[in-house]
Amino acid sequence: MAGATRHVGAIQVTALLDCDFPAGPIVESFPDIVAGDLLDAKTSHPGVYTDDDQWRLRVRAWLVRHAGGLLLFDTGIGGIGSPTQSWAPVTGALAERLEAIGVGRDHVDTVVISHAHDDHIGGVLDDDGVPMFANARYVIQQADRDWLRDLAGQDDEAAAALELLRPLADAGILEVIGGDHRIDTALELHHLPGHTPGHQILRIQENDNRMILSADTWNHPSQFVHPDWPSGPDNDHAGAAAARRLLLAELLSQPGTVVAPTHLAEPFGEVRSGRDGLAWVPID
Repeated sequence: MAGATRHVGAIQVTALLDCDFPAGPIVESFPDIVAGDLLDAKTSHPGVYTDDDQWRLRVRAWLVRHAGGLLLFDTGIGGIGSPTQSWAPVTGALAERLEAIGVGRDHVDTVVISHAHDDHIGGVLDDDGVPMFANARYVIQQADRDWLRDLAGQDDEAAAALELLRPLADAGILEVIGGDHRIDTALELHHLPGHTPGHQILRIQENDNRMILSADTWNHPSQFVHPDWPSGPDNDHAGAAAARRLLLAELLSQPGTVVAPTHLAEPFGEVRSGRDGLAWVPID
């Protein structure tokens, strides 16, 4: 299955569906939202629910073809050796998705890790425990690397995620950055903490064409309307809400910017303001 593709000027962005499965009752995935409000939102956004009100979890990675090469934004849940296998009923299909569009593992030259949750970094290694994309540099925010180190002694999930990074560091291909970081004239990483301390998004701009790969800024479409609604995995609920508000303000100041969230039913959309407030509007 080829991924959905959009262009930002001459830059090509392809959404690669790594996996799609029911991830348990949605009220448990978003436990700090009033359950009745969350279930009522199914009427407007049925794509993130199953028939029996589980969270239909889609995990995407993004391939960005730009003048400087091939950039992969996130790596999905990974294979049989990934820590995601303690909770995910499937393995990731990223390698197959890339192969279907003619991209080999050795073609990727930059891998951006949006944040250190295992459904985003689970695929940094292959089933043999070596870097999946050996010719690439892997870019992560220092705040997330340090966060994992601080938690690893008492949190098994953090310890497992930290172990995923170790082979990258040993191979000299892990680039730890602090704050915003420009990849080239059209691509800029923007540090947007809240979901995790080192959560980052990718701004893509060529002339008047704009797209933002928003990672886990929004995990439910109703969070565009209700930015204070937290996601269960938010490390800092107040910080994540502030991040959503900041990015919403940016999007409203730049109408027509395409937004590409990791976990929503649709890979691409826009934020639009109408008489009933803000809305997430998918783009075919």
